[in-house]
Amino acid sequence: QRLSKLIKNKISLKKNEKFAVIIGYNPSSGARSPKLWNRAYHDLGKKIRMYPLDVELRNLKKLFELLKNNQFFIGGSITAPYKIEAIKFIDGIDEKSKKIGSINTIIKKQNKIFGSNTDFDGSLETLKKFKSKKIKNILIIGCGGAGKATTLSAVRLLKNSKFYLFNRD
Repeated sequence: QRLSKLIKNKISLKKNEKFAVIIGYNPSSGARSPKLWNRAYHDLGKKIRMYPLDVELRNLKKLFELLKNNQFFIGGSITAPYKIEAIKFIDGIDEKSKKIGSINTIIKKQNKIFGSNTDFDGSLETLKKFKSKKIKNILIIGCGGAGKATTLSAVRLLKNSKFYLFNRD
């Protein structure tokens, strides 16, 4: 019930059921994660659901406190515009996320919430396919959340290349 006072959209949590979330300003209007994850949970026979939580910045800290203390909350995703702001309200982040400066994933362990940036891992795995080639120049278009993560993974893996970064602003 307290959750409904912090979010802008309406959700219906099932009693005694584990749940994940995607937190953003308005993920209920277009995020695909709940549909994808709910289908995966169903197909795997898991009694878990993912819900979009539309939250205003002024309620973000309270939301994290509530989730941290909810025994059924397991983790989820962070989306725009809170990938940077969310770091202030969780218990820790991994080293790569510190360097990137943003998170997109949260996991609850022992009543603490930890953040990570899976864009780094995804881009690193893709770039590994090119490591054997002699790549001299790398162009990264966009320096937002995923762009920062991709840049860090590329620099770590292909450090002898020349990098070109382009951003709209």
